Amino acid sequence: MAGEHSEAFPDELRDWIERKAAERDTDPEAILAHAVGVYRALDAEVDAADGTPPDSDPLDPGVDPERVAEMYDQVESLDDRVAAVEDDLDTKIEDVRERVIQVKRETDTKAPSDHDHPDLDARVDAAHSAAETADERVERLDRRLERGFENYEEILEHLTDVTDDLDRKVTRLAGAVVDVRSDLQRVTAAEHDREAVDTLRTAANRHGARTAACADCGATIDLGLLSRPHCPHCEATYVDFEPATGFFASATLVTGDRPALTDGTDDRARPDDAADLLDVDTETDGGAGDGGAGGV
Repeated sequence: MAGEHSEAFPDELRDWIERKAAERDTDPEAILAHAVGVYRALDAEVDAADGTPPDSDPLDPGVDPERVAEMYDQVESLDDRVAAVEDDLDTKIEDVRERVIQVKRETDTKAPSDHDHPDLDARVDAAHSAAETADERVERLDRRLERGFENYEEILEHLTDVTDDLDRKVTRLAGAVVDVRSDLQRVTAAEHDREAVDTLRTAANRHGARTAACADCGATIDLGLLSRPHCPHCEATYVDFEPATGFFASATLVTGDRPALTDGTDDRARPDDAADLLDVDTETDGGAGDGGAGGV
């Protein structure tokens, strides 16, 4: 019967059936029967969706052969996809089975569930104890800091008062030092003048002279009355005694510049008052600090 229907099909449909039969190595009747079944199933679904009864004869020669071929190709594509999904599913199932077996074997080789690690437990206990000790130390430090800041303002005020008092005492001490330095300078200058006058008198006594002429103004100077090595008339400074060179000549007090009187300090750095002394001491301490820092 299928052969009778296939003879009534258009040439294109008949050629397609024969080509598919050759590709699948089967009879054209089997291809035709499969195509009819597919067509009936698809046509029934389409009619059910449209609300129309299915065609009475699916082998009507008026059927579009291209439509039938397209449906058949779609069914074959679906069959191939289903087969690929089944193969992939089988592969995944086999992989899961192998993994389960591997995990089972690894689990069997591990230690029992009731085993323990004494070394690790000891280390955990030590770490816990150290953490508790650290917490206690932090708490004690916090309490000390809180107690320290309670009287912070009082301590700061006390230190400020002490500092101000020390500043006043240092200022008074600096003034006293300046006064002592001035007195020492005057005493040193007076002693220097006395020694200079004694030197001139000693030289005059060796030559039996009591008077001498000033080399600058020519005034006669009584060495016994001379209290400073300076001319009482012209304030010239006497540096030496020259005896008389002739019978009618007189001795001479040579004038000039005596060496400057120093106390071992630089005159440019000598303070004039307490403030200057404090500034000088500060600069000296700073220089010493810089030198000490450079020597480290």
